[in-house]
Amino acid sequence: MPVDCTGNLTADILFNCSNAPVGGIEQNVILINKDDIDVVSTTTDVTNRVLVTNLQLKPGKTGYLLSGVKQSNGKAWELVKKENAPDKFKHTFSGVIFNPSAANKQQADGLSKGSKYVAVIEQVWKGTNSEDAFEILGLTSGLELMTMTNNSKENDNMIMFELSSSDGYEETTMPRTLLDVSYAATKTAFTNKFLQAAG
Repeated sequence: MPVDCTGNLTADILFNCSNAPVGGIEQNVILINKDDIDVVSTTTDVTNRVLVTNLQLKPGKTGYLLSGVKQSNGKAWELVKKENAPDKFKHTFSGVIFNPSAANKQQADGLSKGSKYVAVIEQVWKGTNSEDAFEILGLTSGLELMTMTNNSKENDNMIMFELSSSDGYEETTMPRTLLDVSYAATKTAFTNKFLQAAG
């Protein structure tokens, strides 16, 4: 089935008052090295290009847990207008490393080496039957470390950082929804950090 690239609306945009919006994301987040994603086996719904039905990692690869508290971690996205090309979207993930231990600082230092990452988050608002709970940021172009700060007199000495789409390399869609069959199955994959057994 060919993809409609015209940008025309194809359905009503409705408000479900029994499922009103709620802000925030759940505490835990999974960060994945973009190079560890099997892009061939990762599948998108044939009728909805913002719905991923399987997030597949390469054999022996796993995501990594960034644990949070309350609303310490967050996500955002915004439209980026293009003059001579289709518009794109900038994805941003803001994270907190609570304990500035040597082990955590080693991982934080690794983030600064120029690799690209993907963030999978679970929204507090989950939609009907929790089918909209999970979102993927940076799936196509990846997120890069943009800021990282630590100040002993601010934020209880925690390390604050931000991963974002880099200018000129934004995403082709807003963050994609991830639903692998059901909420329960997707939650299990998330909890298992999308670990893929070695081939």
